[in-house]
Amino acid sequence: MGRIQSEKVAEQAERLREYAKAVGVPYVAGGMSLAGMDCQGLCEYLLIECGVPRQECNLSGSNAHWRACAWRGTPEECTARFGRVPAGAWVFIVNEDDSSASEKYRGDGLGDANHMGVVLKDCAIHASASRGCVAESRFEGKTIRNGGWNRVGLPPWVAYGLDAGSGLADSGANDAGGVESTPVSAVDVSGFYRIKRGCLGGAVRRLQGWLTGLGYDIGPHGVDGDFGADTEAAVLQFQREHGLKADGIVGRKTWSGLARARAAAYQNRE
Repeated sequence: MGRIQSEKVAEQAERLREYAKAVGVPYVAGGMSLAGMDCQGLCEYLLIECGVPRQECNLSGSNAHWRACAWRGTPEECTARFGRVPAGAWVFIVNEDDSSASEKYRGDGLGDANHMGVVLKDCAIHASASRGCVAESRFEGKTIRNGGWNRVGLPPWVAYGLDAGSGLADSGANDAGGVESTPVSAVDVSGFYRIKRGCLGGAVRRLQGWLTGLGYDIGPHGVDGDFGADTEAAVLQFQREHGLKADGIVGRKTWSGLARARAAAYQNRE
């Protein structure tokens, strides 16, 4: 299916806010319905209501959604790059220290995203465990220090219709690299680690997930965070097929090639 417009997400979020005010929606861990939802479930509920298949957007938590975003940064970086933090964007609380995150998310430089919500024109809506319900909180497009909203992410299922010069044009390009005409463009990989055979952890899991999504065989163990012989063979195959130096090392050029290949594959699915 094609990507949904951010206006639809914002509209659904406004409806949910009004329903929560009138009736109340309790916080329920693992929930994603009006009977109860958690922060991840709230965001997924909105996507599903807008027509995104559940199997596509039902990820394994706020850390998974943070890492799946087509663009990530601080609210200030979002405003500087795109002119504003658009309604319908995801907003996150991310700790730089990832030691409390699940092991698969440690060491990839993206921190620990322990909460998420959705940006509206004058606030953010989220499912709050501390308040026990779906609630709204202050967000004015700026970082809230000391444990408040400090990151913005643009999910890959949503087109934001931003200024053509920003790299996220009306065509729907979600690109941190400034490509204006591609409906889905590559994730910014400038901060990604250089990895090779013998490496373990979150960066390897990301690599394995990307390779698998592109149709490469990473062996019987699947996405296990262990850069072994099968993962290396898949990297070598990708590098040969994309005109890269076939050394099995995933550095800046290979990460960039993978990101472009994923963007092209997503565009073809639309």
